[in-house]
Amino acid sequence: MTHTHTLHTMPLGADAIENAPPLPPAIHADEGDVDVVNVGRVHYYADRAAEGRPVLLVHSVNAAASAYEMRPLFEALRGTRPVWALDLPGFGRSSRTADDFTPERYAEAIERVLIDVVGADRDGCDVVALSLSAEFVARAALRTPGLIRRLVLLSPTGLGTRSPGPAVRAIREGVLAPLLRRTPLGRALFELLRTERSIRYFLAKSFEGPIDEGLVAYALRTAAVPDAWRAPAAFLSGVLFTDNARETLYRPLGVPTVIVYDRDPYTDFGALDALTAQNRSITAQRVAPTRGMAHFERTDVVADLVRAEPA
Repeated sequence: MTHTHTLHTMPLGADAIENAPPLPPAIHADEGDVDVVNVGRVHYYADRAAEGRPVLLVHSVNAAASAYEMRPLFEALRGTRPVWALDLPGFGRSSRTADDFTPERYAEAIERVLIDVVGADRDGCDVVALSLSAEFVARAALRTPGLIRRLVLLSPTGLGTRSPGPAVRAIREGVLAPLLRRTPLGRALFELLRTERSIRYFLAKSFEGPIDEGLVAYALRTAAVPDAWRAPAAFLSGVLFTDNARETLYRPLGVPTVIVYDRDPYTDFGALDALTAQNRSITAQRVAPTRGMAHFERTDVVADLVRAEPA
């Protein structure tokens, strides 16, 4: 089933975005903030109406990411489980001004939300993560055992036969990475990526059917926030990817983990069979036909996978 989530009265033109009012909420729910050392204020959305083990939803990392990416699952799960969604540092309504974005700091931000907001240090929490953020939550699960009871990883990175890939390594290990992060080059590249044409182009690659128009509209708005270029510049520099994530992050996982996948233009799953053979806590579920955004195009299927208890 395809779910379309539209954000109304939101201008799409670049000039209108520059003069737009402050960024509105990505999700209509209770909101709050938690301060995290080294990254600043982390914003979150919450629905605590239901009983049961809580669920935390973690969006991906790209030029215009935000908790809006997890809105379909938030709406599907609210009222059945306590559910939270965060804006990662550098995105959405969270602080954008950190000096240095790293995988370790993202993992720490997720841990702080789990402990200080969700209360996962008492009974644990299920965590759903999209794309590169799967590496961050796996890192958090290894760093702080007991916080995370179960993982659902949507089209995770780090499972290709060559991860993070020669292009990413070449950028990260060469002179381009510091230029992207520390000079106007990173901001200039971001200005090209945050246009409506660019956002539509890259999102179209991730949808089997039509792009979700609400996601496009919110991506345009969140990418226009001051300092919005900083975290995407770190992403483009390659420093947010973990070398050999399959062995260092996924293979040691001891919590039940479901990997949801199909086709994805930005990553591949050539090492997935080897991983599930090595780690019996990890299972794979193909949700087809999708291209990385199964939770938008097959929301009910993914929500059922999140609700399911481990066998």
